[in-house]
Parts: sequence; C-alpha cells; structure tokens
Amino acid sequence: MTSTTELRNMLTLDYEMGPFISLYVTFKEISNKNEYLNLIKNIKTKFINKYDESLWSRYERKLKKFNFDRAKHVDNGTGFALFVSVKAIHSFTLTKNTDTKVMMSDTMDIIPLIKEIETELHYRLLVLEKNSFRLYRVDNGKINEFNLVNKPISILLDNDQNKFYQLVDEYITDMFKDDDYLPTVLIANDENHNLYAKIAKQPKLLKDITYEDDVNEDNLNDIVDKVNQQFYKAGTANNKFNYEKAKADNAASDDLNEIIYDATAGKIDTLFINEDNYEKLYNDLAITTIGFAGEVFVLSKEDMPVNANCAVINRQYV
Repeated sequence: MTSTTELRNMLTLDYEMGPFISLYVTFKEISNKNEYLNLIKNIKTKFINKYDESLWSRYERKLKKFNFDRAKHVDNGTGFALFVSVKAIHSFTLTKNTDTKVMMSDTMDIIPLIKEIETELHYRLLVLEKNSFRLYRVDNGKINEFNLVNKPISILLDNDQNKFYQLVDEYITDMFKDDDYLPTVLIANDENHNLYAKIAKQPKLLKDITYEDDVNEDNLNDIVDKVNQQFYKAGTANNKFNYEKAKADNAASDDLNEIIYDATAGKIDTLFINEDNYEKLYNDLAITTIGFAGEVFVLSKEDMPVNANCAVINRQYV
C-alpha cells in the first residue's frame, strides 16, 4: 500500500544519485515475468541511447532483482511503480489503472504516484437496516465484509429498534477500541439514518455522507462508488475553502516565481498542480515540497482552488 510517508522518505534520502528511471507498470499490459524482462530490454535500449552505457549494469541488476510475481500475486494491486537510481530502487503498489510507461531524467517522475496517493480511500462502511446491519472494510474500492461474531440480533430484543441500534453502536465501538483510526460511514435510509445518528456515540462515525437509493446487498458496489465521490467532493471543497482563507491572510499564491522561491525555502504547506497543463517544473516543485514535509495535490482544472496551473498555501498560514 502506497503512503505519503514512504514517498517522503524516498525523496529525502541523501544518498540518491541520478539519473533516475521512473517506471510505471500496469498488469493489464505487462502480465507475466517474461513480459517484464522484455520491458527491461526496451528500457536498456532507451537508457544507453541517453546515458553512459557503463552505468546500465547498476540499473539492470536492480530491475531484474525486483520480484514481479510477488508484486502481482501478493500485493494485490493493479500494477506498481519503480524508481531506480544508481544506488537504490524503490517500489510502490498501484491500485488505480494507469498506463505502462518509463521516464528517464535527473529527477524522479512522481506526479502519477502523487495522484495515486491522494485518491486512496480507506474506511469502514456500516450498512444499516431496521432489524439488521452489515459492516465492511473499504480500501480503494476493494470491499471486504467483517465476520461479526456474537453480534446483536434484533429479534432477541423484541425488535426494539432503539435498543438494537444502541447495542449495534456499543458492539462496533468495542470491536475497534484498539483500532479506531479509520472513519465509519453510515449508510441507511433517512429514517434509520437519523435514528442511529442520534443514538451513536462511537468515534469517527461520519453522518453527513448519504446514499439516496434503496440499500441492499446487490448494490454494494454502487454504494461504495457514490460514497467515494462524496469523499472526493468534500476534499475539493475543503481545498478551495482553505485556499481562500489563506489568500485573505496573504498566505496563498499562484505566482510561479513566488512558488519556486517558497518551495526551495521550505515554506510551502500545500502545493496544488493542474494536471491538465502539466510541465516538468511542477514535478520538481512537488519533489521539493514533499521533501520539506509539505502536501501535494494533482487536480483537474475544475478541482483547482484557483484558476491557475500551480498554486500554494504557505506555512505561515494556520
């Protein structure tokens, strides 16, 4: 599973030496070890046409050592990203569909990976009906149902809905008392949603995400899809709100010269990049920002907090 911490650690290691090979592989295009080895041969041709051929052995050894079969069958992703330097190789599991591509430059090409990280969603999904409930773990669209041992049963409570919901809330709270970092999304019809929301005391229960259609086992994928859309919409709205608030305090900018200075000075808290007008400079700004523990969002033009190709919120803004 990809994480911002892993990416930041990679970008702040002082022993990295270029040039860098940035490789994104999708299993739809590269489906077995032989195809992966053939891909390495193609990379070799491109590499020695651009760089000193004597360097290639250091990269080839790392690429061939990477365990393709494990990445495909154990990590359970849609593909992977590899970043190879003279001295190191870093791998990341991808969960979103992407194209297989290779880039060679003096810096790592991390924009696709940032896009992957920022769209990752992990939460629990409580599907609640009048006399029953189901609980799922959702990781980037992958859905796994929890095995609920000794769960409350409505009929044993004489179908007392209030008491049943109270016990459901206590049951879930106790179930995750040592593992409460994930939010729980409540999905129910309006009547049941409102009743449970009044009763529930469990931490990190999200009550403002809704699903308007009938709730049943057959439309679980649709529920997750619409929940994810609401997460993304809320995130976009939050970015725009924070940017406008920072702008009022003179702590936001879309001036590229200012942004370059702020990045190299470690002043950027949040960097926004318009993916529709991407330039390599923005990739380098992203690397610098993350290296100074800032946050980076790669967004469509419509989701940018301001009509610009690049914008920032600086650290002086609280």
